[in-house]
Amino acid sequence: MEDACRPDGRKEADVGEYTGEEVECADGLVRVGQEMRLDYRWLDLRTPANQSIFRIGSMITLKFREYLHNQGFTEIHTPKMLSGASEGGSDVFTVDYFGKPACLAMSPQLHKQICCACSGFERVFETGPVFRAENSNTRRHMCEFTGLDFEMVIKEHYYEALDLFSDLFISIFDGINENCKPELERVREQHPFEDLVYVQRTHTHTHTHTPLHMREQGSSVFDRE
Repeated sequence: MEDACRPDGRKEADVGEYTGEEVECADGLVRVGQEMRLDYRWLDLRTPANQSIFRIGSMITLKFREYLHNQGFTEIHTPKMLSGASEGGSDVFTVDYFGKPACLAMSPQLHKQICCACSGFERVFETGPVFRAENSNTRRHMCEFTGLDFEMVIKEHYYEALDLFSDLFISIFDGINENCKPELERVREQHPFEDLVYVQRTHTHTHTHTPLHMREQGSSVFDRE
């Protein structure tokens, strides 16, 4: 267990395929590769960092649900096997549904909109699996992940959605900091990171103010030749 809990010897790259091989780092010690970790996953999950990652993920989902429930949202559960793609922009995994073509849902978007805009719910959310057949070369590709989705009717101005996004993320970040201090430290011991810095009210800049603000910060993105 001590070997499996050693701190990362180097920062992980975002691109390139996993070789699955053990890697010898600058300290002369070998880090167990991904293939062996997955082959013995029941042991790998015993490390304090891995258990803490799962507990932090659980807290994220809890605070997501808690905040949206308090804002009048209804949790829904949409189909994950469909007769066609629910939105464009991504390929789907196809399956045989008793002799008929079907695909795994790439998004709950269509069903969220049906409930929210057409069926009178106005505010809905879902936590569930999402499948996207993207042959990605990154290490954090999106073939399968757990989506935290919500849909809402805008009454007057799109700032309603921006404000809710801001308060939702702050609620989640506060929840992690208040309830997962030991877990954060266990993860930090093996995978060093800096604390997330955020403000209690997200700043909103208009299109007119943004160039001025960025120039004040030394950016030349909006300067014309």
